[in-house]
Amino acid sequence: MIVWVFVLAAAVLASEAFLRLPLIDRIRTVTATARKSGQVLRSKRISDHWKERVLPAYSWVIGKGSILFFAMLCLALAPVALLGLVFPGGFEAWLAELLRPLVIVVLCLFSVAYIWLRLKVTRG
Repeated sequence: MIVWVFVLAAAVLASEAFLRLPLIDRIRTVTATARKSGQVLRSKRISDHWKERVLPAYSWVIGKGSILFFAMLCLALAPVALLGLVFPGGFEAWLAELLRPLVIVVLCLFSVAYIWLRLKVTRG
């Protein structure tokens, strides 16, 4: 029973972190920059000299965005990992519980339901 309390708490904490972090904005920025770089590469009207100048800048934006996205994912999942510090049986027992298929399904479904409900309530 205590496992499910921890799983639901982990789902709520991770969902709140996902809602508060600008993950979607980061994805949009990286996607838009990748799209622009592809357009520059395919364009016959843009000189090779200009492509050599602009593509490293696009690469920098994409690389920085990818690293920031990874860091935000780690931050969003940190509460789930930190619950392992207070879980009865310790961190290894918590990780073993998290890898059970039923726990994964419940965690995902509860997180989606929580996010849907929270957005519904806050938006009115």
